[in-house]
Amino acid sequence: MTLFDLCRSVLAAAFFAAVCFAAPALAVTNDGGTTFSPYVAAFTPEFGPSGVPYVGTMQLVVRDGTIDGTYTGISARPDFLTNRISQVTGTVNRSDGYVQLNVGNALALTGTMDADGTISGTATYRGGLYEFVAKPGSPAQR
Repeated sequence: MTLFDLCRSVLAAAFFAAVCFAAPALAVTNDGGTTFSPYVAAFTPEFGPSGVPYVGTMQLVVRDGTIDGTYTGISARPDFLTNRISQVTGTVNRSDGYVQLNVGNALALTGTMDADGTISGTATYRGGLYEFVAKPGSPAQR
């Protein structure tokens, strides 16, 4: 085996490993087009003791300023949204990232979407105000 063949086989193995083991790229942006991304979301009360946050996963499609998808609660604490799939609808302004989201009729969010896809803001949930943050990724990645 020549040095050239050895280098070629090592590069081929490295490429194969990179393809197989690399995490998939998340296509999240607020600049238009159609993107799909899983999210991990958490929200805690703005006032009073915060304790353990409510947690959930979202599957969102952002298309030309509209947001559609689903939310499923995965909280350890008692939560109306746990193990329920709720419809997510909303809008995102492409110029400043301003976001409005509704999770079914249980949660309403007003906030912003950063260039990396992070959504943050203030939510109302069951009559209270909550600090809400959702980051692209799955629970295993967070």
